[in-house]
Amino acid sequence: MSATSQSEPVIFSQMFEALVMHAMRGKLDPEALRRVEAAGVDLSQPLLVAYPLTVWYDTVWACAQVLYPALPRTEAMYATGRKVADGYSHTTMGKALFSGLRKLGWQRALGQMARSLRTGGNFLSSHANELPNGDLEITLEILPEFIPALGSHPGIDSSFMRGFLDASAEHIRGADSPRFSLTATDPLARRATFLLKEKA
Repeated sequence: MSATSQSEPVIFSQMFEALVMHAMRGKLDPEALRRVEAAGVDLSQPLLVAYPLTVWYDTVWACAQVLYPALPRTEAMYATGRKVADGYSHTTMGKALFSGLRKLGWQRALGQMARSLRTGGNFLSSHANELPNGDLEITLEILPEFIPALGSHPGIDSSFMRGFLDASAEHIRGADSPRFSLTATDPLARRATFLLKEKA
């Protein structure tokens, strides 16, 4: 299934490449393949250009259950988000993106990080706000025109996104980068806000 409507929120193939080709490397046994196919992705065929957002998160959860079967959902999704960011750094687009952000230096990269998240799909609005104390706030939300297509689906998994943000920051800044915390959610607006504190 590929996106056929401009009002359908979609994830582009490079994110699926990061998930199934890199994060799941060595884990795609027949049972894992069955779970991924049940989520809506046929890995016996080349990846499509784009997939519906709901298929993305169903696939992420199927993979999280394979990768981290003993963890609660939130922890498994966080860990999978980290692995997807690591996997994305091995894709052609991800290599170029992280390399460019590193060259900017950490302070300038902060402002670009939120905008960079939009390269993975057509549905996301994101912006960064540097607070007076040096902390960074990133807000992600589904663009309003795509919300009706989601039905009851949340659209943003805050645990997955926090893991993705943490690992992305480490790729730019180094392993000692502070981690993001979830500070606010608005399920109706499909919005989540994350904070990276410069000082404990």
